[in-house]
Amino acid sequence: MSSFMLTRRQLLAGTASAGIAFGLGPTTPFATAADKRTLRLADGNIGQADPHKPVDFPGSILMFNLYDFLVRPAPGGELEPSVAESWEISEDGKTYTFTIRDGIKFHDGSPLTAEDVVFSANRMLTMKRGFSFLFAAVDKAEQDGNKVVFRLREPFSPFLAALVRLAIVNKKLVTANLKDGEFGEFGDYGEAFLSSNDAGSGPYKIARHDSQNETVMEINPDYFAGFAPNPPEVVRSKFGVEAVTVRQLMPRGEIDLTRLPLPLEIVTALSRSDGIAIGQDRKPTIFHFKMNTQKAPLDDVNVRKAIALAFDYDQLYALLDVAGQQQGTPIRGPIPADVMGYDPDVPLIKRDVEAARAALAESKYADRPLELDLVWFKSVALQEKFALLLQANLAELGIKVNITSAPWPQIVEMATSPEASPHLACVATSLSTTDVDSMLWAEYHSSAAGTYLSMHWLQKPEIDAALEKGRQTTDRAARHELYKELARVIADEYPSVFLYQAIDLVAFRESLHVPGFADPKQSIPIMAGNYRYDRMTMDV
Repeated sequence: MSSFMLTRRQLLAGTASAGIAFGLGPTTPFATAADKRTLRLADGNIGQADPHKPVDFPGSILMFNLYDFLVRPAPGGELEPSVAESWEISEDGKTYTFTIRDGIKFHDGSPLTAEDVVFSANRMLTMKRGFSFLFAAVDKAEQDGNKVVFRLREPFSPFLAALVRLAIVNKKLVTANLKDGEFGEFGDYGEAFLSSNDAGSGPYKIARHDSQNETVMEINPDYFAGFAPNPPEVVRSKFGVEAVTVRQLMPRGEIDLTRLPLPLEIVTALSRSDGIAIGQDRKPTIFHFKMNTQKAPLDDVNVRKAIALAFDYDQLYALLDVAGQQQGTPIRGPIPADVMGYDPDVPLIKRDVEAARAALAESKYADRPLELDLVWFKSVALQEKFALLLQANLAELGIKVNITSAPWPQIVEMATSPEASPHLACVATSLSTTDVDSMLWAEYHSSAAGTYLSMHWLQKPEIDAALEKGRQTTDRAARHELYKELARVIADEYPSVFLYQAIDLVAFRESLHVPGFADPKQSIPIMAGNYRYDRMTMDV
């Protein structure tokens, strides 16, 4: 039996040493109501408060700040203990036993116990929302005193990494606020309540939440893991913010931090403004044109290949140089660099118009007029440039591209069926845990279809089987080789025009210190990992 043990003294010592490394330290006395340190975040999307439902960035930011987890992601993609002070794994890899740390309290003051962990696991497994697919191998979760035992149907290598998506909710509070619903004795399982309230124990708590407009969070001064010096005491997350609004308000001191793609001209202008810094949110993210493989003419792999070969990647890369900083780097397929399964020896795809014409001639749609619909996210002006570039490239093949923009909720709705999905959609995908499975399964396993992550609707039994084998393989080297081969199989299907590996440019006030944006070694390389407010410091 393998085990991991970290005592409370060691955890506190680790926190202290981390304070030397990136500014964390003991909890700082908090300001009075009249002069609270307030961080104002500008976000381009809407925010879902229920921690077991979102698969997007705004919902992930809320989850990581409002809730606790058995383990948390750490800089460099490592995992660190959180609610679990230790754990053991059986020799057959099918039983995980976690010892729950004493003294953690929910925001309402009640203690967090093993019973709450089991309830949270059952809620996610039963509701089958959000990232529940990460826990498909779980047969049952049981309480044994102050321990939680997860029994798996089969070995599941990404299990520990998946736990960074299992937010622990307050069972007593949730069950006291049930409404009628589809989940038997649990009614709606607290969906209505958690859509506007939190039931967490994390470093922040909801003061007010409107998913279409704004979330206001207040600091939880009793948070067991402590804070960086002078952390934000109030966080106001404004949703649906346009880049032009950031350009107007940030130099006036009305926005402290951004979480939306910013076009070249706005990044350049902000970089020249006094008191504003531009940082990089480094995480394994890929921008795609997802191609709907179930909608003619993209149901023919040769048409998809022709589109991928016709695109001008060199011109795209030129668009990514913003104010002296790169918004992205070339990508070699469906797995980002520095992630398990990435193969640096795979050649970069290059524009080859003659090869594109040859592929089109091999398709069942040869010599027929082709017309495609392309949708881009209207809050990201750079995506329009990508779309116009593809439109011009495909015109050389005689393919007409109709371009439209849509707000994010509309794109999410489009993704629910192949009929509603456009021929091409410009989207970004990212690791949601520290394991590559969290990215590839959500995109390419047939059972996970129906979200923006899988708008290509590529449903192949051989890909499903490889993904399932990757979950069951426990040897790290063998998993790496398996995913390398899987990446080749996926790439040969041309489900996407793989555009680039993104480096998000983030604007923030110089008075706000964000470890993950300033120092790559302190970056937490998963979606929303660097937006943990407990790690941030505000000058006073």
